[in-house]
Amino acid sequence: MGNEAFAKRIKKLRNDKGLTMEALGQQLGISKGRISMWENNGVVPRNDVLKLLSEFFGVSTDYLLGNDDMEGKRPQSPTLHAIQRGLNEMDEEQLNKAKNVLSSVFEEIFNDKEQ
Repeated sequence: MGNEAFAKRIKKLRNDKGLTMEALGQQLGISKGRISMWENNGVVPRNDVLKLLSEFFGVSTDYLLGNDDMEGKRPQSPTLHAIQRGLNEMDEEQLNKAKNVLSSVFEEIFNDKEQ
């Protein structure tokens, strides 16, 4: 079997929007048969299609793939979205450096508010 989390999440998101497989396919330019393969067999689409689905449903590709349990939508702020996208591309060492920088910034901002 393919990615079971992906299959369940695509089906849930489609149903939440009140769309049939055919209607979703028409909106995205994808065949009903392909959508059926996703939902019934957990077949994961190519990266470009995965990104299209992510944008259409307003969720992350990690959520679609079952790597993130938060259905939370992408940040509304373009700035937060850009930061999130950048963080997703960092390796562990880069993430630790970013964490240290942000910790210093947050400490300065929030300590100044207390005074």
